[in-house]
Amino acid sequence: MGDNVSIIDFAGEPWKVTAKLAVMRLLLIVSTLAAGLVVGQATARDGIVHRDGLDLHYRTIGSGRLLVLLSGGPGIDVDYMLPVAQELGRSFECVLFEQRGTGRSRSDKMPASQMSVQNAVEDLEALRQALQQDRLLILGHSWGGMLAMAYAAAHPDHVDAMILAGPGGMDLKYQRVFGDNINMRLWPQDKDAVDKAMAMGRSASPDEAGLAIMTARTPAYFYDRDTGLKFARETPAGSFHQQAFNLLMLDASQHYNVRNALRSFDRPVLILQGHQDPIGDSNAYEIHSVLKNSEITWLNRCGHFGWIEQPQDFYKAVRGFLDHPQPRASE
Repeated sequence: MGDNVSIIDFAGEPWKVTAKLAVMRLLLIVSTLAAGLVVGQATARDGIVHRDGLDLHYRTIGSGRLLVLLSGGPGIDVDYMLPVAQELGRSFECVLFEQRGTGRSRSDKMPASQMSVQNAVEDLEALRQALQQDRLLILGHSWGGMLAMAYAAAHPDHVDAMILAGPGGMDLKYQRVFGDNINMRLWPQDKDAVDKAMAMGRSASPDEAGLAIMTARTPAYFYDRDTGLKFARETPAGSFHQQAFNLLMLDASQHYNVRNALRSFDRPVLILQGHQDPIGDSNAYEIHSVLKNSEITWLNRCGHFGWIEQPQDFYKAVRGFLDHPQPRASE
């Protein structure tokens, strides 16, 4: 990728993408901030999808019906969802997809113009074909939920069902509430840590500075502050990719709006929403109002990471949905 992307403010204030582009106000979908919290080791089988000169990597855990896991960010490694794959891998073959610009699916030779929502969608379609699946069963968290919805809008006939865990919106309008809620929850020491991270400047790489800001803001994504602090401490270095975030969010600000395209989408959808998720309940209600064959399961005393704060309720809802799919509107 090119090196013409620089961040100015990663905490909800205007930031500049290039000298030729207007100053934009994009709030970090830090939602998935910690691309960490890898719990234990799992036996994973690796695979590669070749598309447009890029090697897109994935790992599978478990056996059974295929379930594709999409991580958030954008720009965050999928490893933080390993606990989900380990648990659900008891009943399903979980595919941990390393989205372009993350993990091993990175290339310095890839032009910045190829970091787009459309390409991210077509990467997922290439994965479907490589896995030889007629339809994909998808679990997307945060930005991963947005990518799942974008894929459903582009390839509705290739979606079996979707689980949207703490998803972002159907466009980017939700970000104002999201950002305000995050900033409201930060303690003084969190704000100090954010300021220090933003001042790192030339002393650190963009990835290092971005990750430092993310981890400083992590507690605001949790109902229980101590759990959030632990999550931040366990976030591994090198798990966030600043340029991937910048470029995808820039493209999303111009091209991501799936509301109208999904009004006719009739496959089963489960929306899993923590009542204390800073994204806000209204975002889940809006998605539910558009998706005709959707249901919401609320997780109480829970922020943005349901499988961490309310694992019993989270997995009960996921398994109940997958084991007893709703009747489809088209059938």
